[in-house]
Amino acid sequence: MVSHSRLVVGLTYNLRGESMEPFGTAPPREGHDAEFDEWETVQHLSAVLEDLGYRCVLIGPLPALMERLLRGERWDIVFNLAEGHHGYGREAQVPALLEEWRIPFTFSDPLCLSLCLHKPTTQLLLRQAGVVTAPFAVVRQPHDIDEIDLPYPLFAKPVAEGTSKGIADDSRVDDARQLRLTCTRLWERHGQPAMVERYLPGPEYTVGILGTGADARAVGVSQPLHDQRATPFLTDRRKRDAPGRPGLVRLLQDTGAARRVAGIAVRAWRALGCRDAGRVDLRCDDAGEPHVLDVNPLPGLSPTSALLPLQWESTGRPYRQLIARIMASAEHRLPSSTAPMPASAAARRAGC
Repeated sequence: MVSHSRLVVGLTYNLRGESMEPFGTAPPREGHDAEFDEWETVQHLSAVLEDLGYRCVLIGPLPALMERLLRGERWDIVFNLAEGHHGYGREAQVPALLEEWRIPFTFSDPLCLSLCLHKPTTQLLLRQAGVVTAPFAVVRQPHDIDEIDLPYPLFAKPVAEGTSKGIADDSRVDDARQLRLTCTRLWERHGQPAMVERYLPGPEYTVGILGTGADARAVGVSQPLHDQRATPFLTDRRKRDAPGRPGLVRLLQDTGAARRVAGIAVRAWRALGCRDAGRVDLRCDDAGEPHVLDVNPLPGLSPTSALLPLQWESTGRPYRQLIARIMASAEHRLPSSTAPMPASAAARRAGC
């Protein structure tokens, strides 16, 4: 039996600036690597896993994982940061391969990752579960705009992007002419349909979540602070700068508003079957009713700029403990011959 201290953890990831050559000849989407990790994050996470008593093996992106599996390499569990390059299932590619090889991994399964990346599908499933979302339409071609039966102002974004990619100053539109121009920009730059939803003018929140199913809990709630002279929503440019810049993100205390949005976020997380850790974004309408905008089941883990670690550390808990909790949640899925102790005991051993 493998002891917990010697569990071998493979680490899969995509790096910013990564060569596209192994992934085919199709041109990359605009800002395709915005969600990818910096090498410093990978190094830091690897060191933390080693410090927690695991043996960490750096694997890299999907092609490297494929090559090493075919050579016969195996790991007890994989800590997956890989976002993928192409398609609506790009975040699910590494987990799907690991499922086929019967290797457990952190974070959500391939189905959940694909569903959550495709925002219209996410919204439909959440509505069915009784979670409030904004009314929307999907615009695949110009004549779809003429059939939209939603009151202006509206908000347009790509159907399957993260990190606010595709969101710019022209995303909020006041008439059909503006909507046509914005949708044309999205089609041309991102190569996918546009999701057009009712614009929500109220405050925006991000809720960090840790755990799976009934064990899922909110880690913290944060709110972007908008320059009154700027657009009152996060564009891709501003979001890249916001987490690491003091004053652009406010971490909320345990208030009634924070507890309310946290409760809605956890309901959405459980309804979609998300696992281990992630984030849920919400925004309020003009009556103050929170609507779920987006569910991210594959969170950024940069210790200096990602929201989930910042929310966690804002309560005085170290980054090391966050990673231990994620591993403890994922270890529930280890086969019994590999798992030497319950995940809760592993978490206590790590000082959580």
